[in-house]
Formats: sequence, C-alpha cells, structure tokens
Amino acid sequence: MPVYTLASQKPLTQPLREKIAHSITDIHCQITGAPPEFVSVIFMHGQNIKDGKQIDVIGNVRSGGNRNVELTDNLRTAMHQIVAQDAELPLEKINMTLVGFPASWAMEGGEILPEPGDEQQWLDRAAERQA
Repeated sequence: MPVYTLASQKPLTQPLREKIAHSITDIHCQITGAPPEFVSVIFMHGQNIKDGKQIDVIGNVRSGGNRNVELTDNLRTAMHQIVAQDAELPLEKINMTLVGFPASWAMEGGEILPEPGDEQQWLDRAAERQA
C-alpha cells in the first residue's frame, strides 16, 4: 500500500486536495501497475517546511518484485511534476521523496501485502474472504 504524505505550512483547499489525490493515484497506478485500492494520500498542514519549499511529499512505496531503479526514478519524477502542476507551483517549491520498503513490512486488512506484480492473487483472496 503506497502512502503519500503531503505536508504544507498552510492548508490546501478541499478541491486541490482532491485533485492531487486523484493525480497521485492515477500516476502511481499507471507507472507501477498497482491497484488504486492500495493508494493512500494523507494531507497535513501547519508543518514547518525547510529550504523555502511549500509542499513536502514523502511517498512510502513497496520495493522489490517488478520494481527497478528506472521505474522508481520515473515514479519520483512523475509525482514531483504532477504535484507541482496541480498546486500551480514551480518544481523547486516541491520536495519529493520516495522511500521503498519490502511488501512484507506492511499489512492491509490484516493481510501482509503482496510483492509488486502479485497484486491480483492477493485481491482475489481478499474478495473470497469477504464473500
């Protein structure tokens, strides 16, 4: 489950938060192939942002599986660009950090997350449990 946390000094408007959350979900899923159900976006305001930045984004994403350095670099760049575009800010006003973690370090609904690329089997098992 990727968790993107956006910190800002001032609150972002509800429409802007919705726009950014949708964009982050779309980009993450397009680049990684992860299902949209896995993407979480958290907004925090009242945060001290360093170096003159206006938004600080930290994305915690699963590593391994079908993820390689090129995919991770593409994801970081695309996220940086879409948040800047949606917020109507220059790239240098946005800090973008991705932190990779093994899938086995996270759970969703009481189940260890699957390795990147193995999501469908995990989703099928989750659907069976709910049926």
